[in-house]
Amino acid sequence: MQANTEGIDTQAFEELDDEIKQEFFEDVVAAIADVNECASILEAGADAQVIDRMFRSLHTVKGNCKMVFLDSFVEASHKLEDLFSKIRSGQIEYHDTYGEFAVVVINEIQKQLEKLIQRQSVSGMTLTSIENLISQIESVDSSERLGVAERAVIAVKDGHYNVDLVAVDNEHGRAFSFMDATDLEFFEFISDKQAQTDSSHEKFLHIVNDMALSLNQMLNRKVEEDQLKAAITFLTLSNKIRIEESPADLTMDQVFFASGLLARMPGWSIASDLILQSLESHDGSGHPNGLAGDEIPPAAQVLGLAFEFGYIILNSESPGYKESLFSAVKVINAKKDSRYKARQVERFNDLIKSEYLTEQRWF
Repeated sequence: MQANTEGIDTQAFEELDDEIKQEFFEDVVAAIADVNECASILEAGADAQVIDRMFRSLHTVKGNCKMVFLDSFVEASHKLEDLFSKIRSGQIEYHDTYGEFAVVVINEIQKQLEKLIQRQSVSGMTLTSIENLISQIESVDSSERLGVAERAVIAVKDGHYNVDLVAVDNEHGRAFSFMDATDLEFFEFISDKQAQTDSSHEKFLHIVNDMALSLNQMLNRKVEEDQLKAAITFLTLSNKIRIEESPADLTMDQVFFASGLLARMPGWSIASDLILQSLESHDGSGHPNGLAGDEIPPAAQVLGLAFEFGYIILNSESPGYKESLFSAVKVINAKKDSRYKARQVERFNDLIKSEYLTEQRWF
């Protein structure tokens, strides 16, 4: 029985004796294991001798594939060998990302070879896609090459082999695939993009997140952190629909915008409800439903308080840390038993005394 080799001509290989095939495979696996070991060693720092050893192991993989007439595997491994030839010669400066890329690619080549030996389905498209990824890394400007390589690593791991489906956040040192990202990763990606165009966005988000997540941990009925983070992210993004230059609190337009978006996404109903109830007041004078007292979830009050706190800090005319902090404390305490439940304000005050006065929480 022959392997199902879509897009690969393996007839000459199939005609070889099984003993020759097995010997070939064992030699290739040994060389691939050495590539993995070299990449691990290089994590401690670039070493010319180890890079040369890694190059020779890649050359071994290519050479062995050529001897058994596996041209498609030769082409894919040759492209990787050529990349490391440029690294070895100094044309491309070595970085751990290139080592990681070599590992995920060579391991994928090994998987395809294993399928071939076991007479399973082998994908020629996978090998072609690997070639294209390596070509992209080589062809881009040197200032972009590392970022493309990082995206290529994720693209191989996720199996779609498309760098355009991978986002890289250089500021926070992370990358993820749009095809495999969690909702929260995608929400944070959108928020990070907003921060690039709005210098105050990241600071405001940090202040609100810090306060809300800390207060949530103090609640008897705390909510899942991911739900609260999603609520904060979407409410912060909703700042863009405001008209006021220096907002003092959330608006119903913001609440409806952010809550409405999350309500349409499966799994985020808690975050949506928290946003919808974030402008409700303890005394019943809030919006949109005029809830009062224990009708309002504690985490919704936490969300509203954290946003008011963030707006005051961000818009404070006092440049000093403690001055702006005391301005926020004064405003929030004045709303005890009206906007906020007394116990919620007490938790807020305890947090200010225990953490915010002992260290500077924003800059």
